[in-house]
Amino acid sequence: MNLENNFSVLIGVYHKDVPEYFQQALDSVLNQTIKSNDIVLSIDGPIYGDLLDTVNNYLIKYSEIHPIWLPENIGQGKAFQKALPKCQNEIVFRMDSDDICIPTRFERQLNYLLEHPEVRLMSSTISEFTDTTENIVTIKKVPETNNEIIKFARRWNPINHPSAVFYKSDVLAVGSYQDFYRYEDYYLWVRMLSAGYKAANIQDSLLYYRLSSENLKRRMNWRTTKSSLKFHQWKYKIGFTNWFDTYYMIVVMLGIFIIPDFIFEKIYKHLRK
Repeated sequence: MNLENNFSVLIGVYHKDVPEYFQQALDSVLNQTIKSNDIVLSIDGPIYGDLLDTVNNYLIKYSEIHPIWLPENIGQGKAFQKALPKCQNEIVFRMDSDDICIPTRFERQLNYLLEHPEVRLMSSTISEFTDTTENIVTIKKVPETNNEIIKFARRWNPINHPSAVFYKSDVLAVGSYQDFYRYEDYYLWVRMLSAGYKAANIQDSLLYYRLSSENLKRRMNWRTTKSSLKFHQWKYKIGFTNWFDTYYMIVVMLGIFIIPDFIFEKIYKHLRK
């Protein structure tokens, strides 16, 4: 397989994205050692002002960027469900609109997929940072092998979604992205693993993930907590996990919701070290 151009990149964009961060993210995609001919922007609802200007400037300059304009905000899961079929290539890289890839991310992951054709879903370690990439706060590692990933997935998300890459046909075969508040990615990974698709994670960090107090708070509000409880119950219902892991996670999620924000932030950063 010729690696050059033979993959798509799927990036979600919505009105709250910061133009400067979006520009850094997109530049890191465009400046990869191996280039994509199909960078799909899933634009979830109307965008305005500087963000709209930034998107339009890139569209004028780069013919490989293809926008999917959705008339209203419908949430990431539904937005990606509409955008994924528009990706031109079988291999699809995920990318967030405020993160930064290292220059060799695509090359490293594509080479791994070519060397391990049984692997259909993968990600990597990511470096979580604040302000600049020199200020690394935590390193988020996930298990390396398929068996380790399945075991880990019974409690925790085993794939770092900002550095995920998968085969389009496999994702469509299990029902594609679906709406599940704050759990769209994890929900997809479990369905893929349950269907027998093999996964792996590169242990080197290939992406800088932008961390803020705001996204930490979103991980522990009541809406997220309710969605988490529903998700872990679903895993039990389909036989992916046992009752002990299910109730363990219910206790953990409720505990995270109850504790003060500043304590959660300290615990989160400690666990990532």
